[in-house]
Amino acid sequence: MERINRRISVALAVQLLSCSCSYFCTAIDTITFSNFIRDPETIISNCSVFSWDFSALVILTNRYVGIWYNDTHATVIWVANRNKPLNDSSGIVTISEDGKLLLLNGQEEVLWSSTVENSVTKPKTAAQLLDSGNLVLSDT
Repeated sequence: MERINRRISVALAVQLLSCSCSYFCTAIDTITFSNFIRDPETIISNCSVFSWDFSALVILTNRYVGIWYNDTHATVIWVANRNKPLNDSSGIVTISEDGKLLLLNGQEEVLWSSTVENSVTKPKTAAQLLDSGNLVLSDT
């Protein structure tokens, strides 16, 4: 009987912990057509594991959009515009009319874009940064 009570106690503790984690894990992790980001704004995964934002890597005048561990930018997970850095802080990440994720400079020139197989309309597309570090572009 004591063994069953211990299992129930452990199961209850795990359930309470997972509920409290979902309560405290509330970060803005998604962009949409109407909710885009500008440099220096940041998207953070739900439980604050990863961030997706504008950052300078080696040359301080160059700006990159990428995914990093949120606690430190020392570990780069992925960089969108590694071949075409922004040379100022006027960058915008948005969603195009055909559902692509775009990085634009201050003159609204495309520096990077995602590839999308099926076209969707922009008001229905969202990009979400997951706690796994994956950036998911989907039809909402």
